Amino acid sequence: MKHSIKIVTALTMAAGLGLSSMPAVQAEESAAQPELAARVKNIIEADGLQFKDLNDNGQLDPYEDWRLPAEERADDLLSKMDATQKAAQMVHLTLVSSKESWFTENNVGFALVYEYIFDNAAEAAKRTNEIQELSESSPLGIPIIFSMDTEAGAAFVSDATFLPDEINQGAVNDPELVTKLNTVLKEELMAVGVRMALSPDADLITDPRWGRNQECYSEDSEVVQSLITAAVTGLQGGSELTGESVMATVKHFPGAGAQTDGVDGTPLTIQEDSEELHLAGFKAAIEAGAAAVMPYGYSTVPYLGGDAVENSADQSSAVMTDLLRGELGYTGIIQTDWGLNFTGAANAGADILGGAGVRSTKQLVEEVDEERLTDACRRILIAKFQLGIFENPYVDEDKAAEVLGSDEHKAVAKEAASRSFTMLKYENAQALAGQKVVVAGSLAQDIRALNSGWTAKEPIEIQGTTILDAIQEKAGADNVTYIETAADVPADLTGVTALAVVGEKSGTHDPEWGADTLEFPKEQTDLVNALKAAGANVVAVVVMNRAYVMTPVAEAADSVLLVYRPGVTCGAEAVADALYGETSITGKLPFQIPKTMEQVLEQREDLPKDIDEPLYEYGFGIDVESFGA
Repeated sequence: MKHSIKIVTALTMAAGLGLSSMPAVQAEESAAQPELAARVKNIIEADGLQFKDLNDNGQLDPYEDWRLPAEERADDLLSKMDATQKAAQMVHLTLVSSKESWFTENNVGFALVYEYIFDNAAEAAKRTNEIQELSESSPLGIPIIFSMDTEAGAAFVSDATFLPDEINQGAVNDPELVTKLNTVLKEELMAVGVRMALSPDADLITDPRWGRNQECYSEDSEVVQSLITAAVTGLQGGSELTGESVMATVKHFPGAGAQTDGVDGTPLTIQEDSEELHLAGFKAAIEAGAAAVMPYGYSTVPYLGGDAVENSADQSSAVMTDLLRGELGYTGIIQTDWGLNFTGAANAGADILGGAGVRSTKQLVEEVDEERLTDACRRILIAKFQLGIFENPYVDEDKAAEVLGSDEHKAVAKEAASRSFTMLKYENAQALAGQKVVVAGSLAQDIRALNSGWTAKEPIEIQGTTILDAIQEKAGADNVTYIETAADVPADLTGVTALAVVGEKSGTHDPEWGADTLEFPKEQTDLVNALKAAGANVVAVVVMNRAYVMTPVAEAADSVLLVYRPGVTCGAEAVADALYGETSITGKLPFQIPKTMEQVLEQREDLPKDIDEPLYEYGFGIDVESFGA
């Protein structure tokens, strides 16, 4: 590289620094010199102020001038770009490995970090800084935006705060708490150089079979509107992007909850009488200023007609151009889901192409009009200018370690988990302090089950506390007996409380039990029944990603506590606190709980709250001030 790092810190500039020669409005806007950080290009002076010479021509170009509006800077930069450079800004590659030329020569616009930065926070920040340095060395010096799948927090960094999933947040239904959680997420992402969150989800829960219900807030449209607004506010800090924002990417337009038979990736079953319910969350997000919207990449949208009948939402002009831009008036960025037909998506109205690579740029130039490339690139550049990353895309590697997983952030995560827990049945409860207890079920030892699958995949190990660990820590290891299966249950457990941890393992698109059933597997019901038959006071602790048929477990257990996906970082500790009476239990069901699979099969996939006489109604939950007291 040509130069060592050059940093100009923020200064308050007086009129004597040459501002008198500038227009009045411009002078007012440029009162504060922003912090500049350059590792490759020179810092130059003009009017007594400092700027980055991003194109290395020795003079101040309008796009380098931080005093100008983002739109004016974008237009100047676009005038210097050819079609290939514009197309490259639309590329959102998946960063599994890194090749210098992607950033130096091709200057791609976005990168999804995935496991590439799954290390400690300092190392993660170092890696994003290295790539920003490569991007800075490109001919025009356009910085890259890093993104992350953030349903579970900044969970592709090992020491991040893994947050409870949206299903837990919906059980709390507190917009202020959702804003706090997304502020934690923003701070941790920014600390490692990630400025785009691929969240939150505005999908309405309407079919209990869909495995991605864990990523959604609620079966109630008004709750979704309220919480999605809070999430966007927490991430972006307001309706306009600033140097303190992380871009919110609201998913999955026009509402992916209505999958055919609950099978992910099938045609959406939204109809005329349910359309407004599914769109409501997206309308709220747009009104809140969401920087990006992601149409679903795996489902067609037949009710819209046109190309939405055969094309997935993120390949459909009926979805993106007619509905999202036309009817809803959305002017922000359209970010596709991860797909393969990038030219089709761009021609249909998409701006950023998830899963595209450097090779995609040639095809985009050949098959997409340059006017469409310019339109998309302009939105992208405006966002980058608003985020302030042209001036300083780098982060403090040492500070990152202080921010991620901080005690303050953990406290917010634990609060959210604790307040989400929902008591469905509460009988014969005993205070557990000082008692010997049984912990049963393989999920009690499964750390990954505490979040959805949106984190580093196996064989990478996730560090954290399991429910078994947390109970042993609370009670003392000598006071806890672990039992994995029904065959291991002793004959007599009279007077002993048994905590049976049941539910599904972690997953993403495809739930462990599949979409055909919401019934507990025989080994889990056998375990609960064996514990009850042995005389134990059975507390079913349900790790839950969607609404199960709870009937057999509710009948056999004395108490039933839903903990959903409470978070790897503090979720297990929050469960232990609740069971030992140290925190109250106040969560409410974010969806109906069916009695039978027949009820599930009779309900419409696209309508909420349409199970007739469910086992537990939406919003149900027994308030328990102190378990066993």
